[in-house]
Amino acid sequence: MSDPFPDFQAVAARKSRLTIVVHWLSALAVFSAFGLAWLREQIDSDALGATLLAWHRQFGLLVLLLLAVRLFERWRWVAHDELARLSWPLHLAAVVTHWLIYALLLALPLLGWAMTNAQGHVVQLWQAIALPTLVAVDPDLADSLQEWHELAAESMLVMVGLHALAALWHHYVRRDGVLASMLPWIGRR
Repeated sequence: MSDPFPDFQAVAARKSRLTIVVHWLSALAVFSAFGLAWLREQIDSDALGATLLAWHRQFGLLVLLLLAVRLFERWRWVAHDELARLSWPLHLAAVVTHWLIYALLLALPLLGWAMTNAQGHVVQLWQAIALPTLVAVDPDLADSLQEWHELAAESMLVMVGLHALAALWHHYVRRDGVLASMLPWIGRR
């Protein structure tokens, strides 16, 4: 049986270990936050709902922290040879999609943080460190922020779906190794 992953080093440059780890940790944190929010909506227990919301917030803060690492790592490794081999419309679509995902990775936690503050609650890191208040208590603002937070979450689902489809397109249609360059279980050759 042939190797399902072509010699990606000849085509797409292998991403750094930190880039790969942060990418997949970010995905795990985003999906965990989504799952916790969805689960919270499905239950009737106030106590369990509060616990799920607290964990949702922690994963949101983790997304924010990982974004900072991710942007630093992207700044350190600005070369994207695989993008240079794309036609300009595909290159533009890839760049815009990545930056929209980054914008949503920033907006979602900040909207949630501001919404929590507008509801009159303090956001805490690990339930121990109180974070600064972004906005004053304001129930009307809290409602608006909740709508924006939910819209951003839905937008994130769409962007992640497009991102995954693009990765599969690179792998099965272009066969250029872009997907393999981000898979953690593919060793360095």
